[in-house]
Amino acid sequence: MIPLALLVSLWAVTFALAKLHLAKPGTPKATGSVVLGDQYRGETIFSQTCAGCHGAGGKGGGIGPRLIGLPLTIAQVKAQIDDGGGSMPPKLVTGPKEADVLAYVATLIAPAK
Repeated sequence: MIPLALLVSLWAVTFALAKLHLAKPGTPKATGSVVLGDQYRGETIFSQTCAGCHGAGGKGGGIGPRLIGLPLTIAQVKAQIDDGGGSMPPKLVTGPKEADVLAYVATLIAPAK
């Protein structure tokens, strides 16, 4: 009887944790203005730094979400890059490289509603 109770308890905890989505990144909070750089340099930097998780051209890949058509503002994208979240570490690109990546990502995402 104890193994059955233990199994049911373990299942209940696992189910509850899955419903909570503790590792789910959520929508980043956007603050301040965003400066965009050069989208062509940004595409190169994206392919070297971001495509490993977000896929080539932002089409989606293993860990990171698909960026094409994602309804975010560019300020939210900047906040995600700056702060990280989920499995994304913060500040993978900074300064002029970040501005270039933001310019490229702006060509991928859909306008937020």
